[in-house]
Amino acid sequence: MQSLLQEKVLVLNKYYQAIQITTVQKAICHLVKGTALVITTDWTTHSLEDWIKISRFYENGSHPIIRSPSISILIPDAIYLPYYESLPKTEVVFSRHNLFLRDKYTCQYCGKFLKNPKDRTIDHIIPKSRGGKTVWTNVVLCCKKCNLKKGDRTPEEAGLKLLKKPKPPKWQSLILEEFPKHKKEAWKVFLDFAGIMNSE
Repeated sequence: MQSLLQEKVLVLNKYYQAIQITTVQKAICHLVKGTALVITTDWTTHSLEDWIKISRFYENGSHPIIRSPSISILIPDAIYLPYYESLPKTEVVFSRHNLFLRDKYTCQYCGKFLKNPKDRTIDHIIPKSRGGKTVWTNVVLCCKKCNLKKGDRTPEEAGLKLLKKPKPPKWQSLILEEFPKHKKEAWKVFLDFAGIMNSE
């Protein structure tokens, strides 16, 4: 049950914009306090009382349900905060982890998927020795072989070509990289609404 309580739930503000990810445990607390409603992919919202009634129809199915001696609750994919006006995050903090997520664990020169952490390096497109900065638009994930080939040169000088022009990632796209496929599909309708998925 503890693992189910730590499942991820998407949070939408009053404008139906994705603003963060929370856990099932915290989402249920919001529902109990009345500060949130469950929202489904057909954009229908449900109070906790309604959601408990709906959950009864899924008790014998394969959908994940949290059970207690008194109630059973179907795990929601998303909750809606009707009184919360805060806007979603727009900037992602630069870090190795976030860079790997942005570049999908793939060398941005040869396209090799870098499953082994030991194979991953960070390359400055314009070398630091030439004034290149550690910013989203000047760094990419790179395999050791390509990094060795490039050395202290630009990609053009080394005969390498970037798969795509690096840019700052949207925080929502990073979130989608970190969670299971069923979550990506469940959340896609909400992120499409905000123009997030289509703008990638």
